[in-house]
Amino acid sequence: MCRQSVKPGGRPAVPVSRYERQIRCGAFGQKGQQLMEQATFLVIGAGALGSAVSEQLTRAGAGRLVICDMDIVEVSNLHRQSCYTEADAADHLLKVIALKNHLQNINGDSEIFTHTEEVTSLNIEALIRRYTPTIVIDGTDAFSTRFLINEACHKHQIPWVYGACLGTKGTVLGIDHSGPCLKCLLLEDQSTGQDCSIAGILPPAAHLSASMQVAEIMNYMATGQFSQQLITFDTQTMRFQQTKADRLKNPACETCGQDRYHLLQRQLENVVKLCGGKYMIRLNAERFTSTKLNFQKSSLHFKYYQDKQYQISFFHDGRVIISGAANQQQAEHIVNQML
Repeated sequence: MCRQSVKPGGRPAVPVSRYERQIRCGAFGQKGQQLMEQATFLVIGAGALGSAVSEQLTRAGAGRLVICDMDIVEVSNLHRQSCYTEADAADHLLKVIALKNHLQNINGDSEIFTHTEEVTSLNIEALIRRYTPTIVIDGTDAFSTRFLINEACHKHQIPWVYGACLGTKGTVLGIDHSGPCLKCLLLEDQSTGQDCSIAGILPPAAHLSASMQVAEIMNYMATGQFSQQLITFDTQTMRFQQTKADRLKNPACETCGQDRYHLLQRQLENVVKLCGGKYMIRLNAERFTSTKLNFQKSSLHFKYYQDKQYQISFFHDGRVIISGAANQQQAEHIVNQML
């Protein structure tokens, strides 16, 4: 894509590429740009990380983005989640729909595909087979999903970029088939009791994490490999730490050492605790059309109800996300009573 500037006197100047500034950067260059425009990026999660990564990739000329998320835009998202607006929150738009609208206004040449569904062991491999992504990007806030991505990407030999942020801190690692993988670094049980609703999160931590993820992607486009560095940082102390990834590899790792993928075979739980004190409850999809609750917002894919205590988002595939419940038992009781 080119634009023409006009010299004084009305004569057109030499056409300037939309991506000229990044092509001129020797670390990226024409090769990186060509591969960027040919690439497919699967972004799992459209929150703070996923929305910012998607925006930067679209601006950089990504050929195709596939964005998966199951949540709606809320006012509490706006301080850190890129592209979303007050109007999106007021309309309770699905994040993937709102994000697609904004990205298409940023760069009409990037193809944007959306999936308003939870990424689970039942569909992650189908998504990979359907879109054959060049790179998968972690934009989630759930370690269970991250470990699932880790297994699926290793099994299908697809590079992916892990990213996490909380409070003032962030962590990023580009992971390829040779390892180390996420399971080399972390235990699967990461239930520390902290999430962004408890520990909070500052916008710089989210946006810097996302920018580091995109930096790894652009490195991969230009060179065919990641930096092989585990990056951690704290925006309060302005301290950054790099650790050589190969030092972290576990030869006995079940995933990258033994090619065992038990999470891809695991059955889904009916109730899952989410970030922000929310609960997700899986119901039969038929209840989406049969429920008699008087929703304030309703569409083909989504219904929304709010009273003084609870907020209920009901999705066409049977997923219910409820806010305001004190615990899992109360969440299940309220959902079954009202829906």
